[in-house]
Amino acid sequence: MVDANQYINQHYPPSANRLNIKTLDVSNNNLTNIINLGPSENFTNIVELNTSFNQIIGFSLGVLPQMRIMDFSHNLMANFIITNSALLPKLSIINFSYNLLSDIGPGSVILTHLDISNNLLTRLDLQNCKNLVALNCSANPNLSILILHSSFDPSDSNNFDCRGTSIGQINTTSFIFDCRTGTRTLKNATVSQSNNNASNHDTLYIGIIIGMGIIIFGGILFLFFWFSKRRSTSVINANYGSK
Repeated sequence: MVDANQYINQHYPPSANRLNIKTLDVSNNNLTNIINLGPSENFTNIVELNTSFNQIIGFSLGVLPQMRIMDFSHNLMANFIITNSALLPKLSIINFSYNLLSDIGPGSVILTHLDISNNLLTRLDLQNCKNLVALNCSANPNLSILILHSSFDPSDSNNFDCRGTSIGQINTTSFIFDCRTGTRTLKNATVSQSNNNASNHDTLYIGIIIGMGIIIFGGILFLFFWFSKRRSTSVINANYGSK
């Protein structure tokens, strides 16, 4: 095992111009402890950070105005809370899958993709994430509260996964997601089916009413002719008696 900061200083020495580094990839190196990307480290222009498949337990950040992609998957992170969103004003893609996270705090407004699967979350508040298009929160067995922005409506089923949680169903504008089975139902299809059923029921009711109307009308005609015939017979009998 290697200390993460020692590894970074060895492979990205401070004497080099760290301001030119756009991608910092230290993945799969059996690194431990906390990564320090504070102001004194001069990684100001990093766009993508990949620390996946290590044993990192945390990180220290300065202002990273260009960072858009952060991958801390497959580590030992226990929490991820950024109290000052100005530190990462462009961070939109985050992968924290396969960690020990119990809380990540409120999501950023600019967040578009979040993979927080296989953690220990109980609550996930993303109501501020109006630009979110992809979310994987699966395999968080104790996750029972998921708060999403009303605009979250992924058209691709691969962009949302809530299986393996304690959440029942998630309703979006166009879909109903069942987190227990992983199935997705198109709301319009459900409405259409309901309308078809209603139409079928209406047709059945109309048929029954018409049938009943024919029976009643036939009964009235029968009684009319029966009384007419009986009356005619009475008149004939009366005339015959008078003769």
